[in-house]
Parts: sequence; C-alpha cells; structure tokens
Amino acid sequence: MKKHVFFCSCLLILCLLFSACANKNGSTVNETRTGGLQDPIAQYLRVGSGMGPGNPVCTVILSRLELEQYSDNYNRQAYGNIEYIDAIAKYSDRYFIDNFLVIVLLEENSGSNRHKVESVNRNGDIIIKRLIPEIGTSDMATWNIIIELNNNFKQEKFQVVLR
Repeated sequence: MKKHVFFCSCLLILCLLFSACANKNGSTVNETRTGGLQDPIAQYLRVGSGMGPGNPVCTVILSRLELEQYSDNYNRQAYGNIEYIDAIAKYSDRYFIDNFLVIVLLEENSGSNRHKVESVNRNGDIIIKRLIPEIGTSDMATWNIIIELNNNFKQEKFQVVLR
C-alpha cells in the first residue's frame, strides 16, 4: 500500500511540473507595462559557420512566400538542414493571417555562444541577451533567431539590442 501511495504522489508531482512547464512554454507572450512583449516565442537555429553579415540583421516576414525567399537568399547552406526545414514548416499561409515573423540573422565568433530573446519593445527594439560560457570554442556560428509576433506589433523595421 505504501508503494502505491508513493507512486501516486510521484505521478501527481510530475503531472504538476509538466503542466507548469507546458503552460509557460505554450502560452502566448506576455505584454510588459511599457507596451512591449516580454519573453516572446522564439526559435534559435544555428544555420552555419561564418556566413552571416557580421552585424545583426532583422528581416520582417509577412508571408510563406517571403519566408521561402528569405531562406533562399540567406540560408543556402541551412535550407538543406533538417532542423531548419522542420522549424519553418509550421509557418503556413494560415499562420500569416494573424501573425508575422522577425528573423534575426546573427553571427558569433564562438559556436558556444547562445541567445535569449528577452523582449520586443513597441519602438522596434529586440532585446537579446547573449549567453556566453566561461570557456568557448573558436568556431564561428551564424544563427537565425525566429521570433513569432502577432499583427498587433507589426512594424516595418526592428533593431537588435545585444546585452
């Protein structure tokens, strides 16, 4: 009987933890008091090494066709990458009815560096925190950071603020 109670308790705890994580990651973005978005939904895709433009470049994507054109222009190597293909597959014409994407093309001097999109402000600033480990690698890495936004935040131009 004690084993049954222990098992049920563990199962309940796991269910609670899973639902808390699913709610956090599956929920819509949170608006900040300044009118921006805090913790927007983003995908981080390493698309190559050293093929980016140097400075971060933001591209606004308003349709599936624009996404395919972006992929052809900026990600010739990445477009054959299964991870990249899977990441963009979910953005159908239907997605773009109420939403759009901002893709940040970002080059790092170390493949160990990672990123976290902290917020998107109404003025177009995309705040990205650079996560730099104590020990890095000497390989260069190019990243596509795909940020999902709804049409309430649509602008022609965005700019990256790295922290």
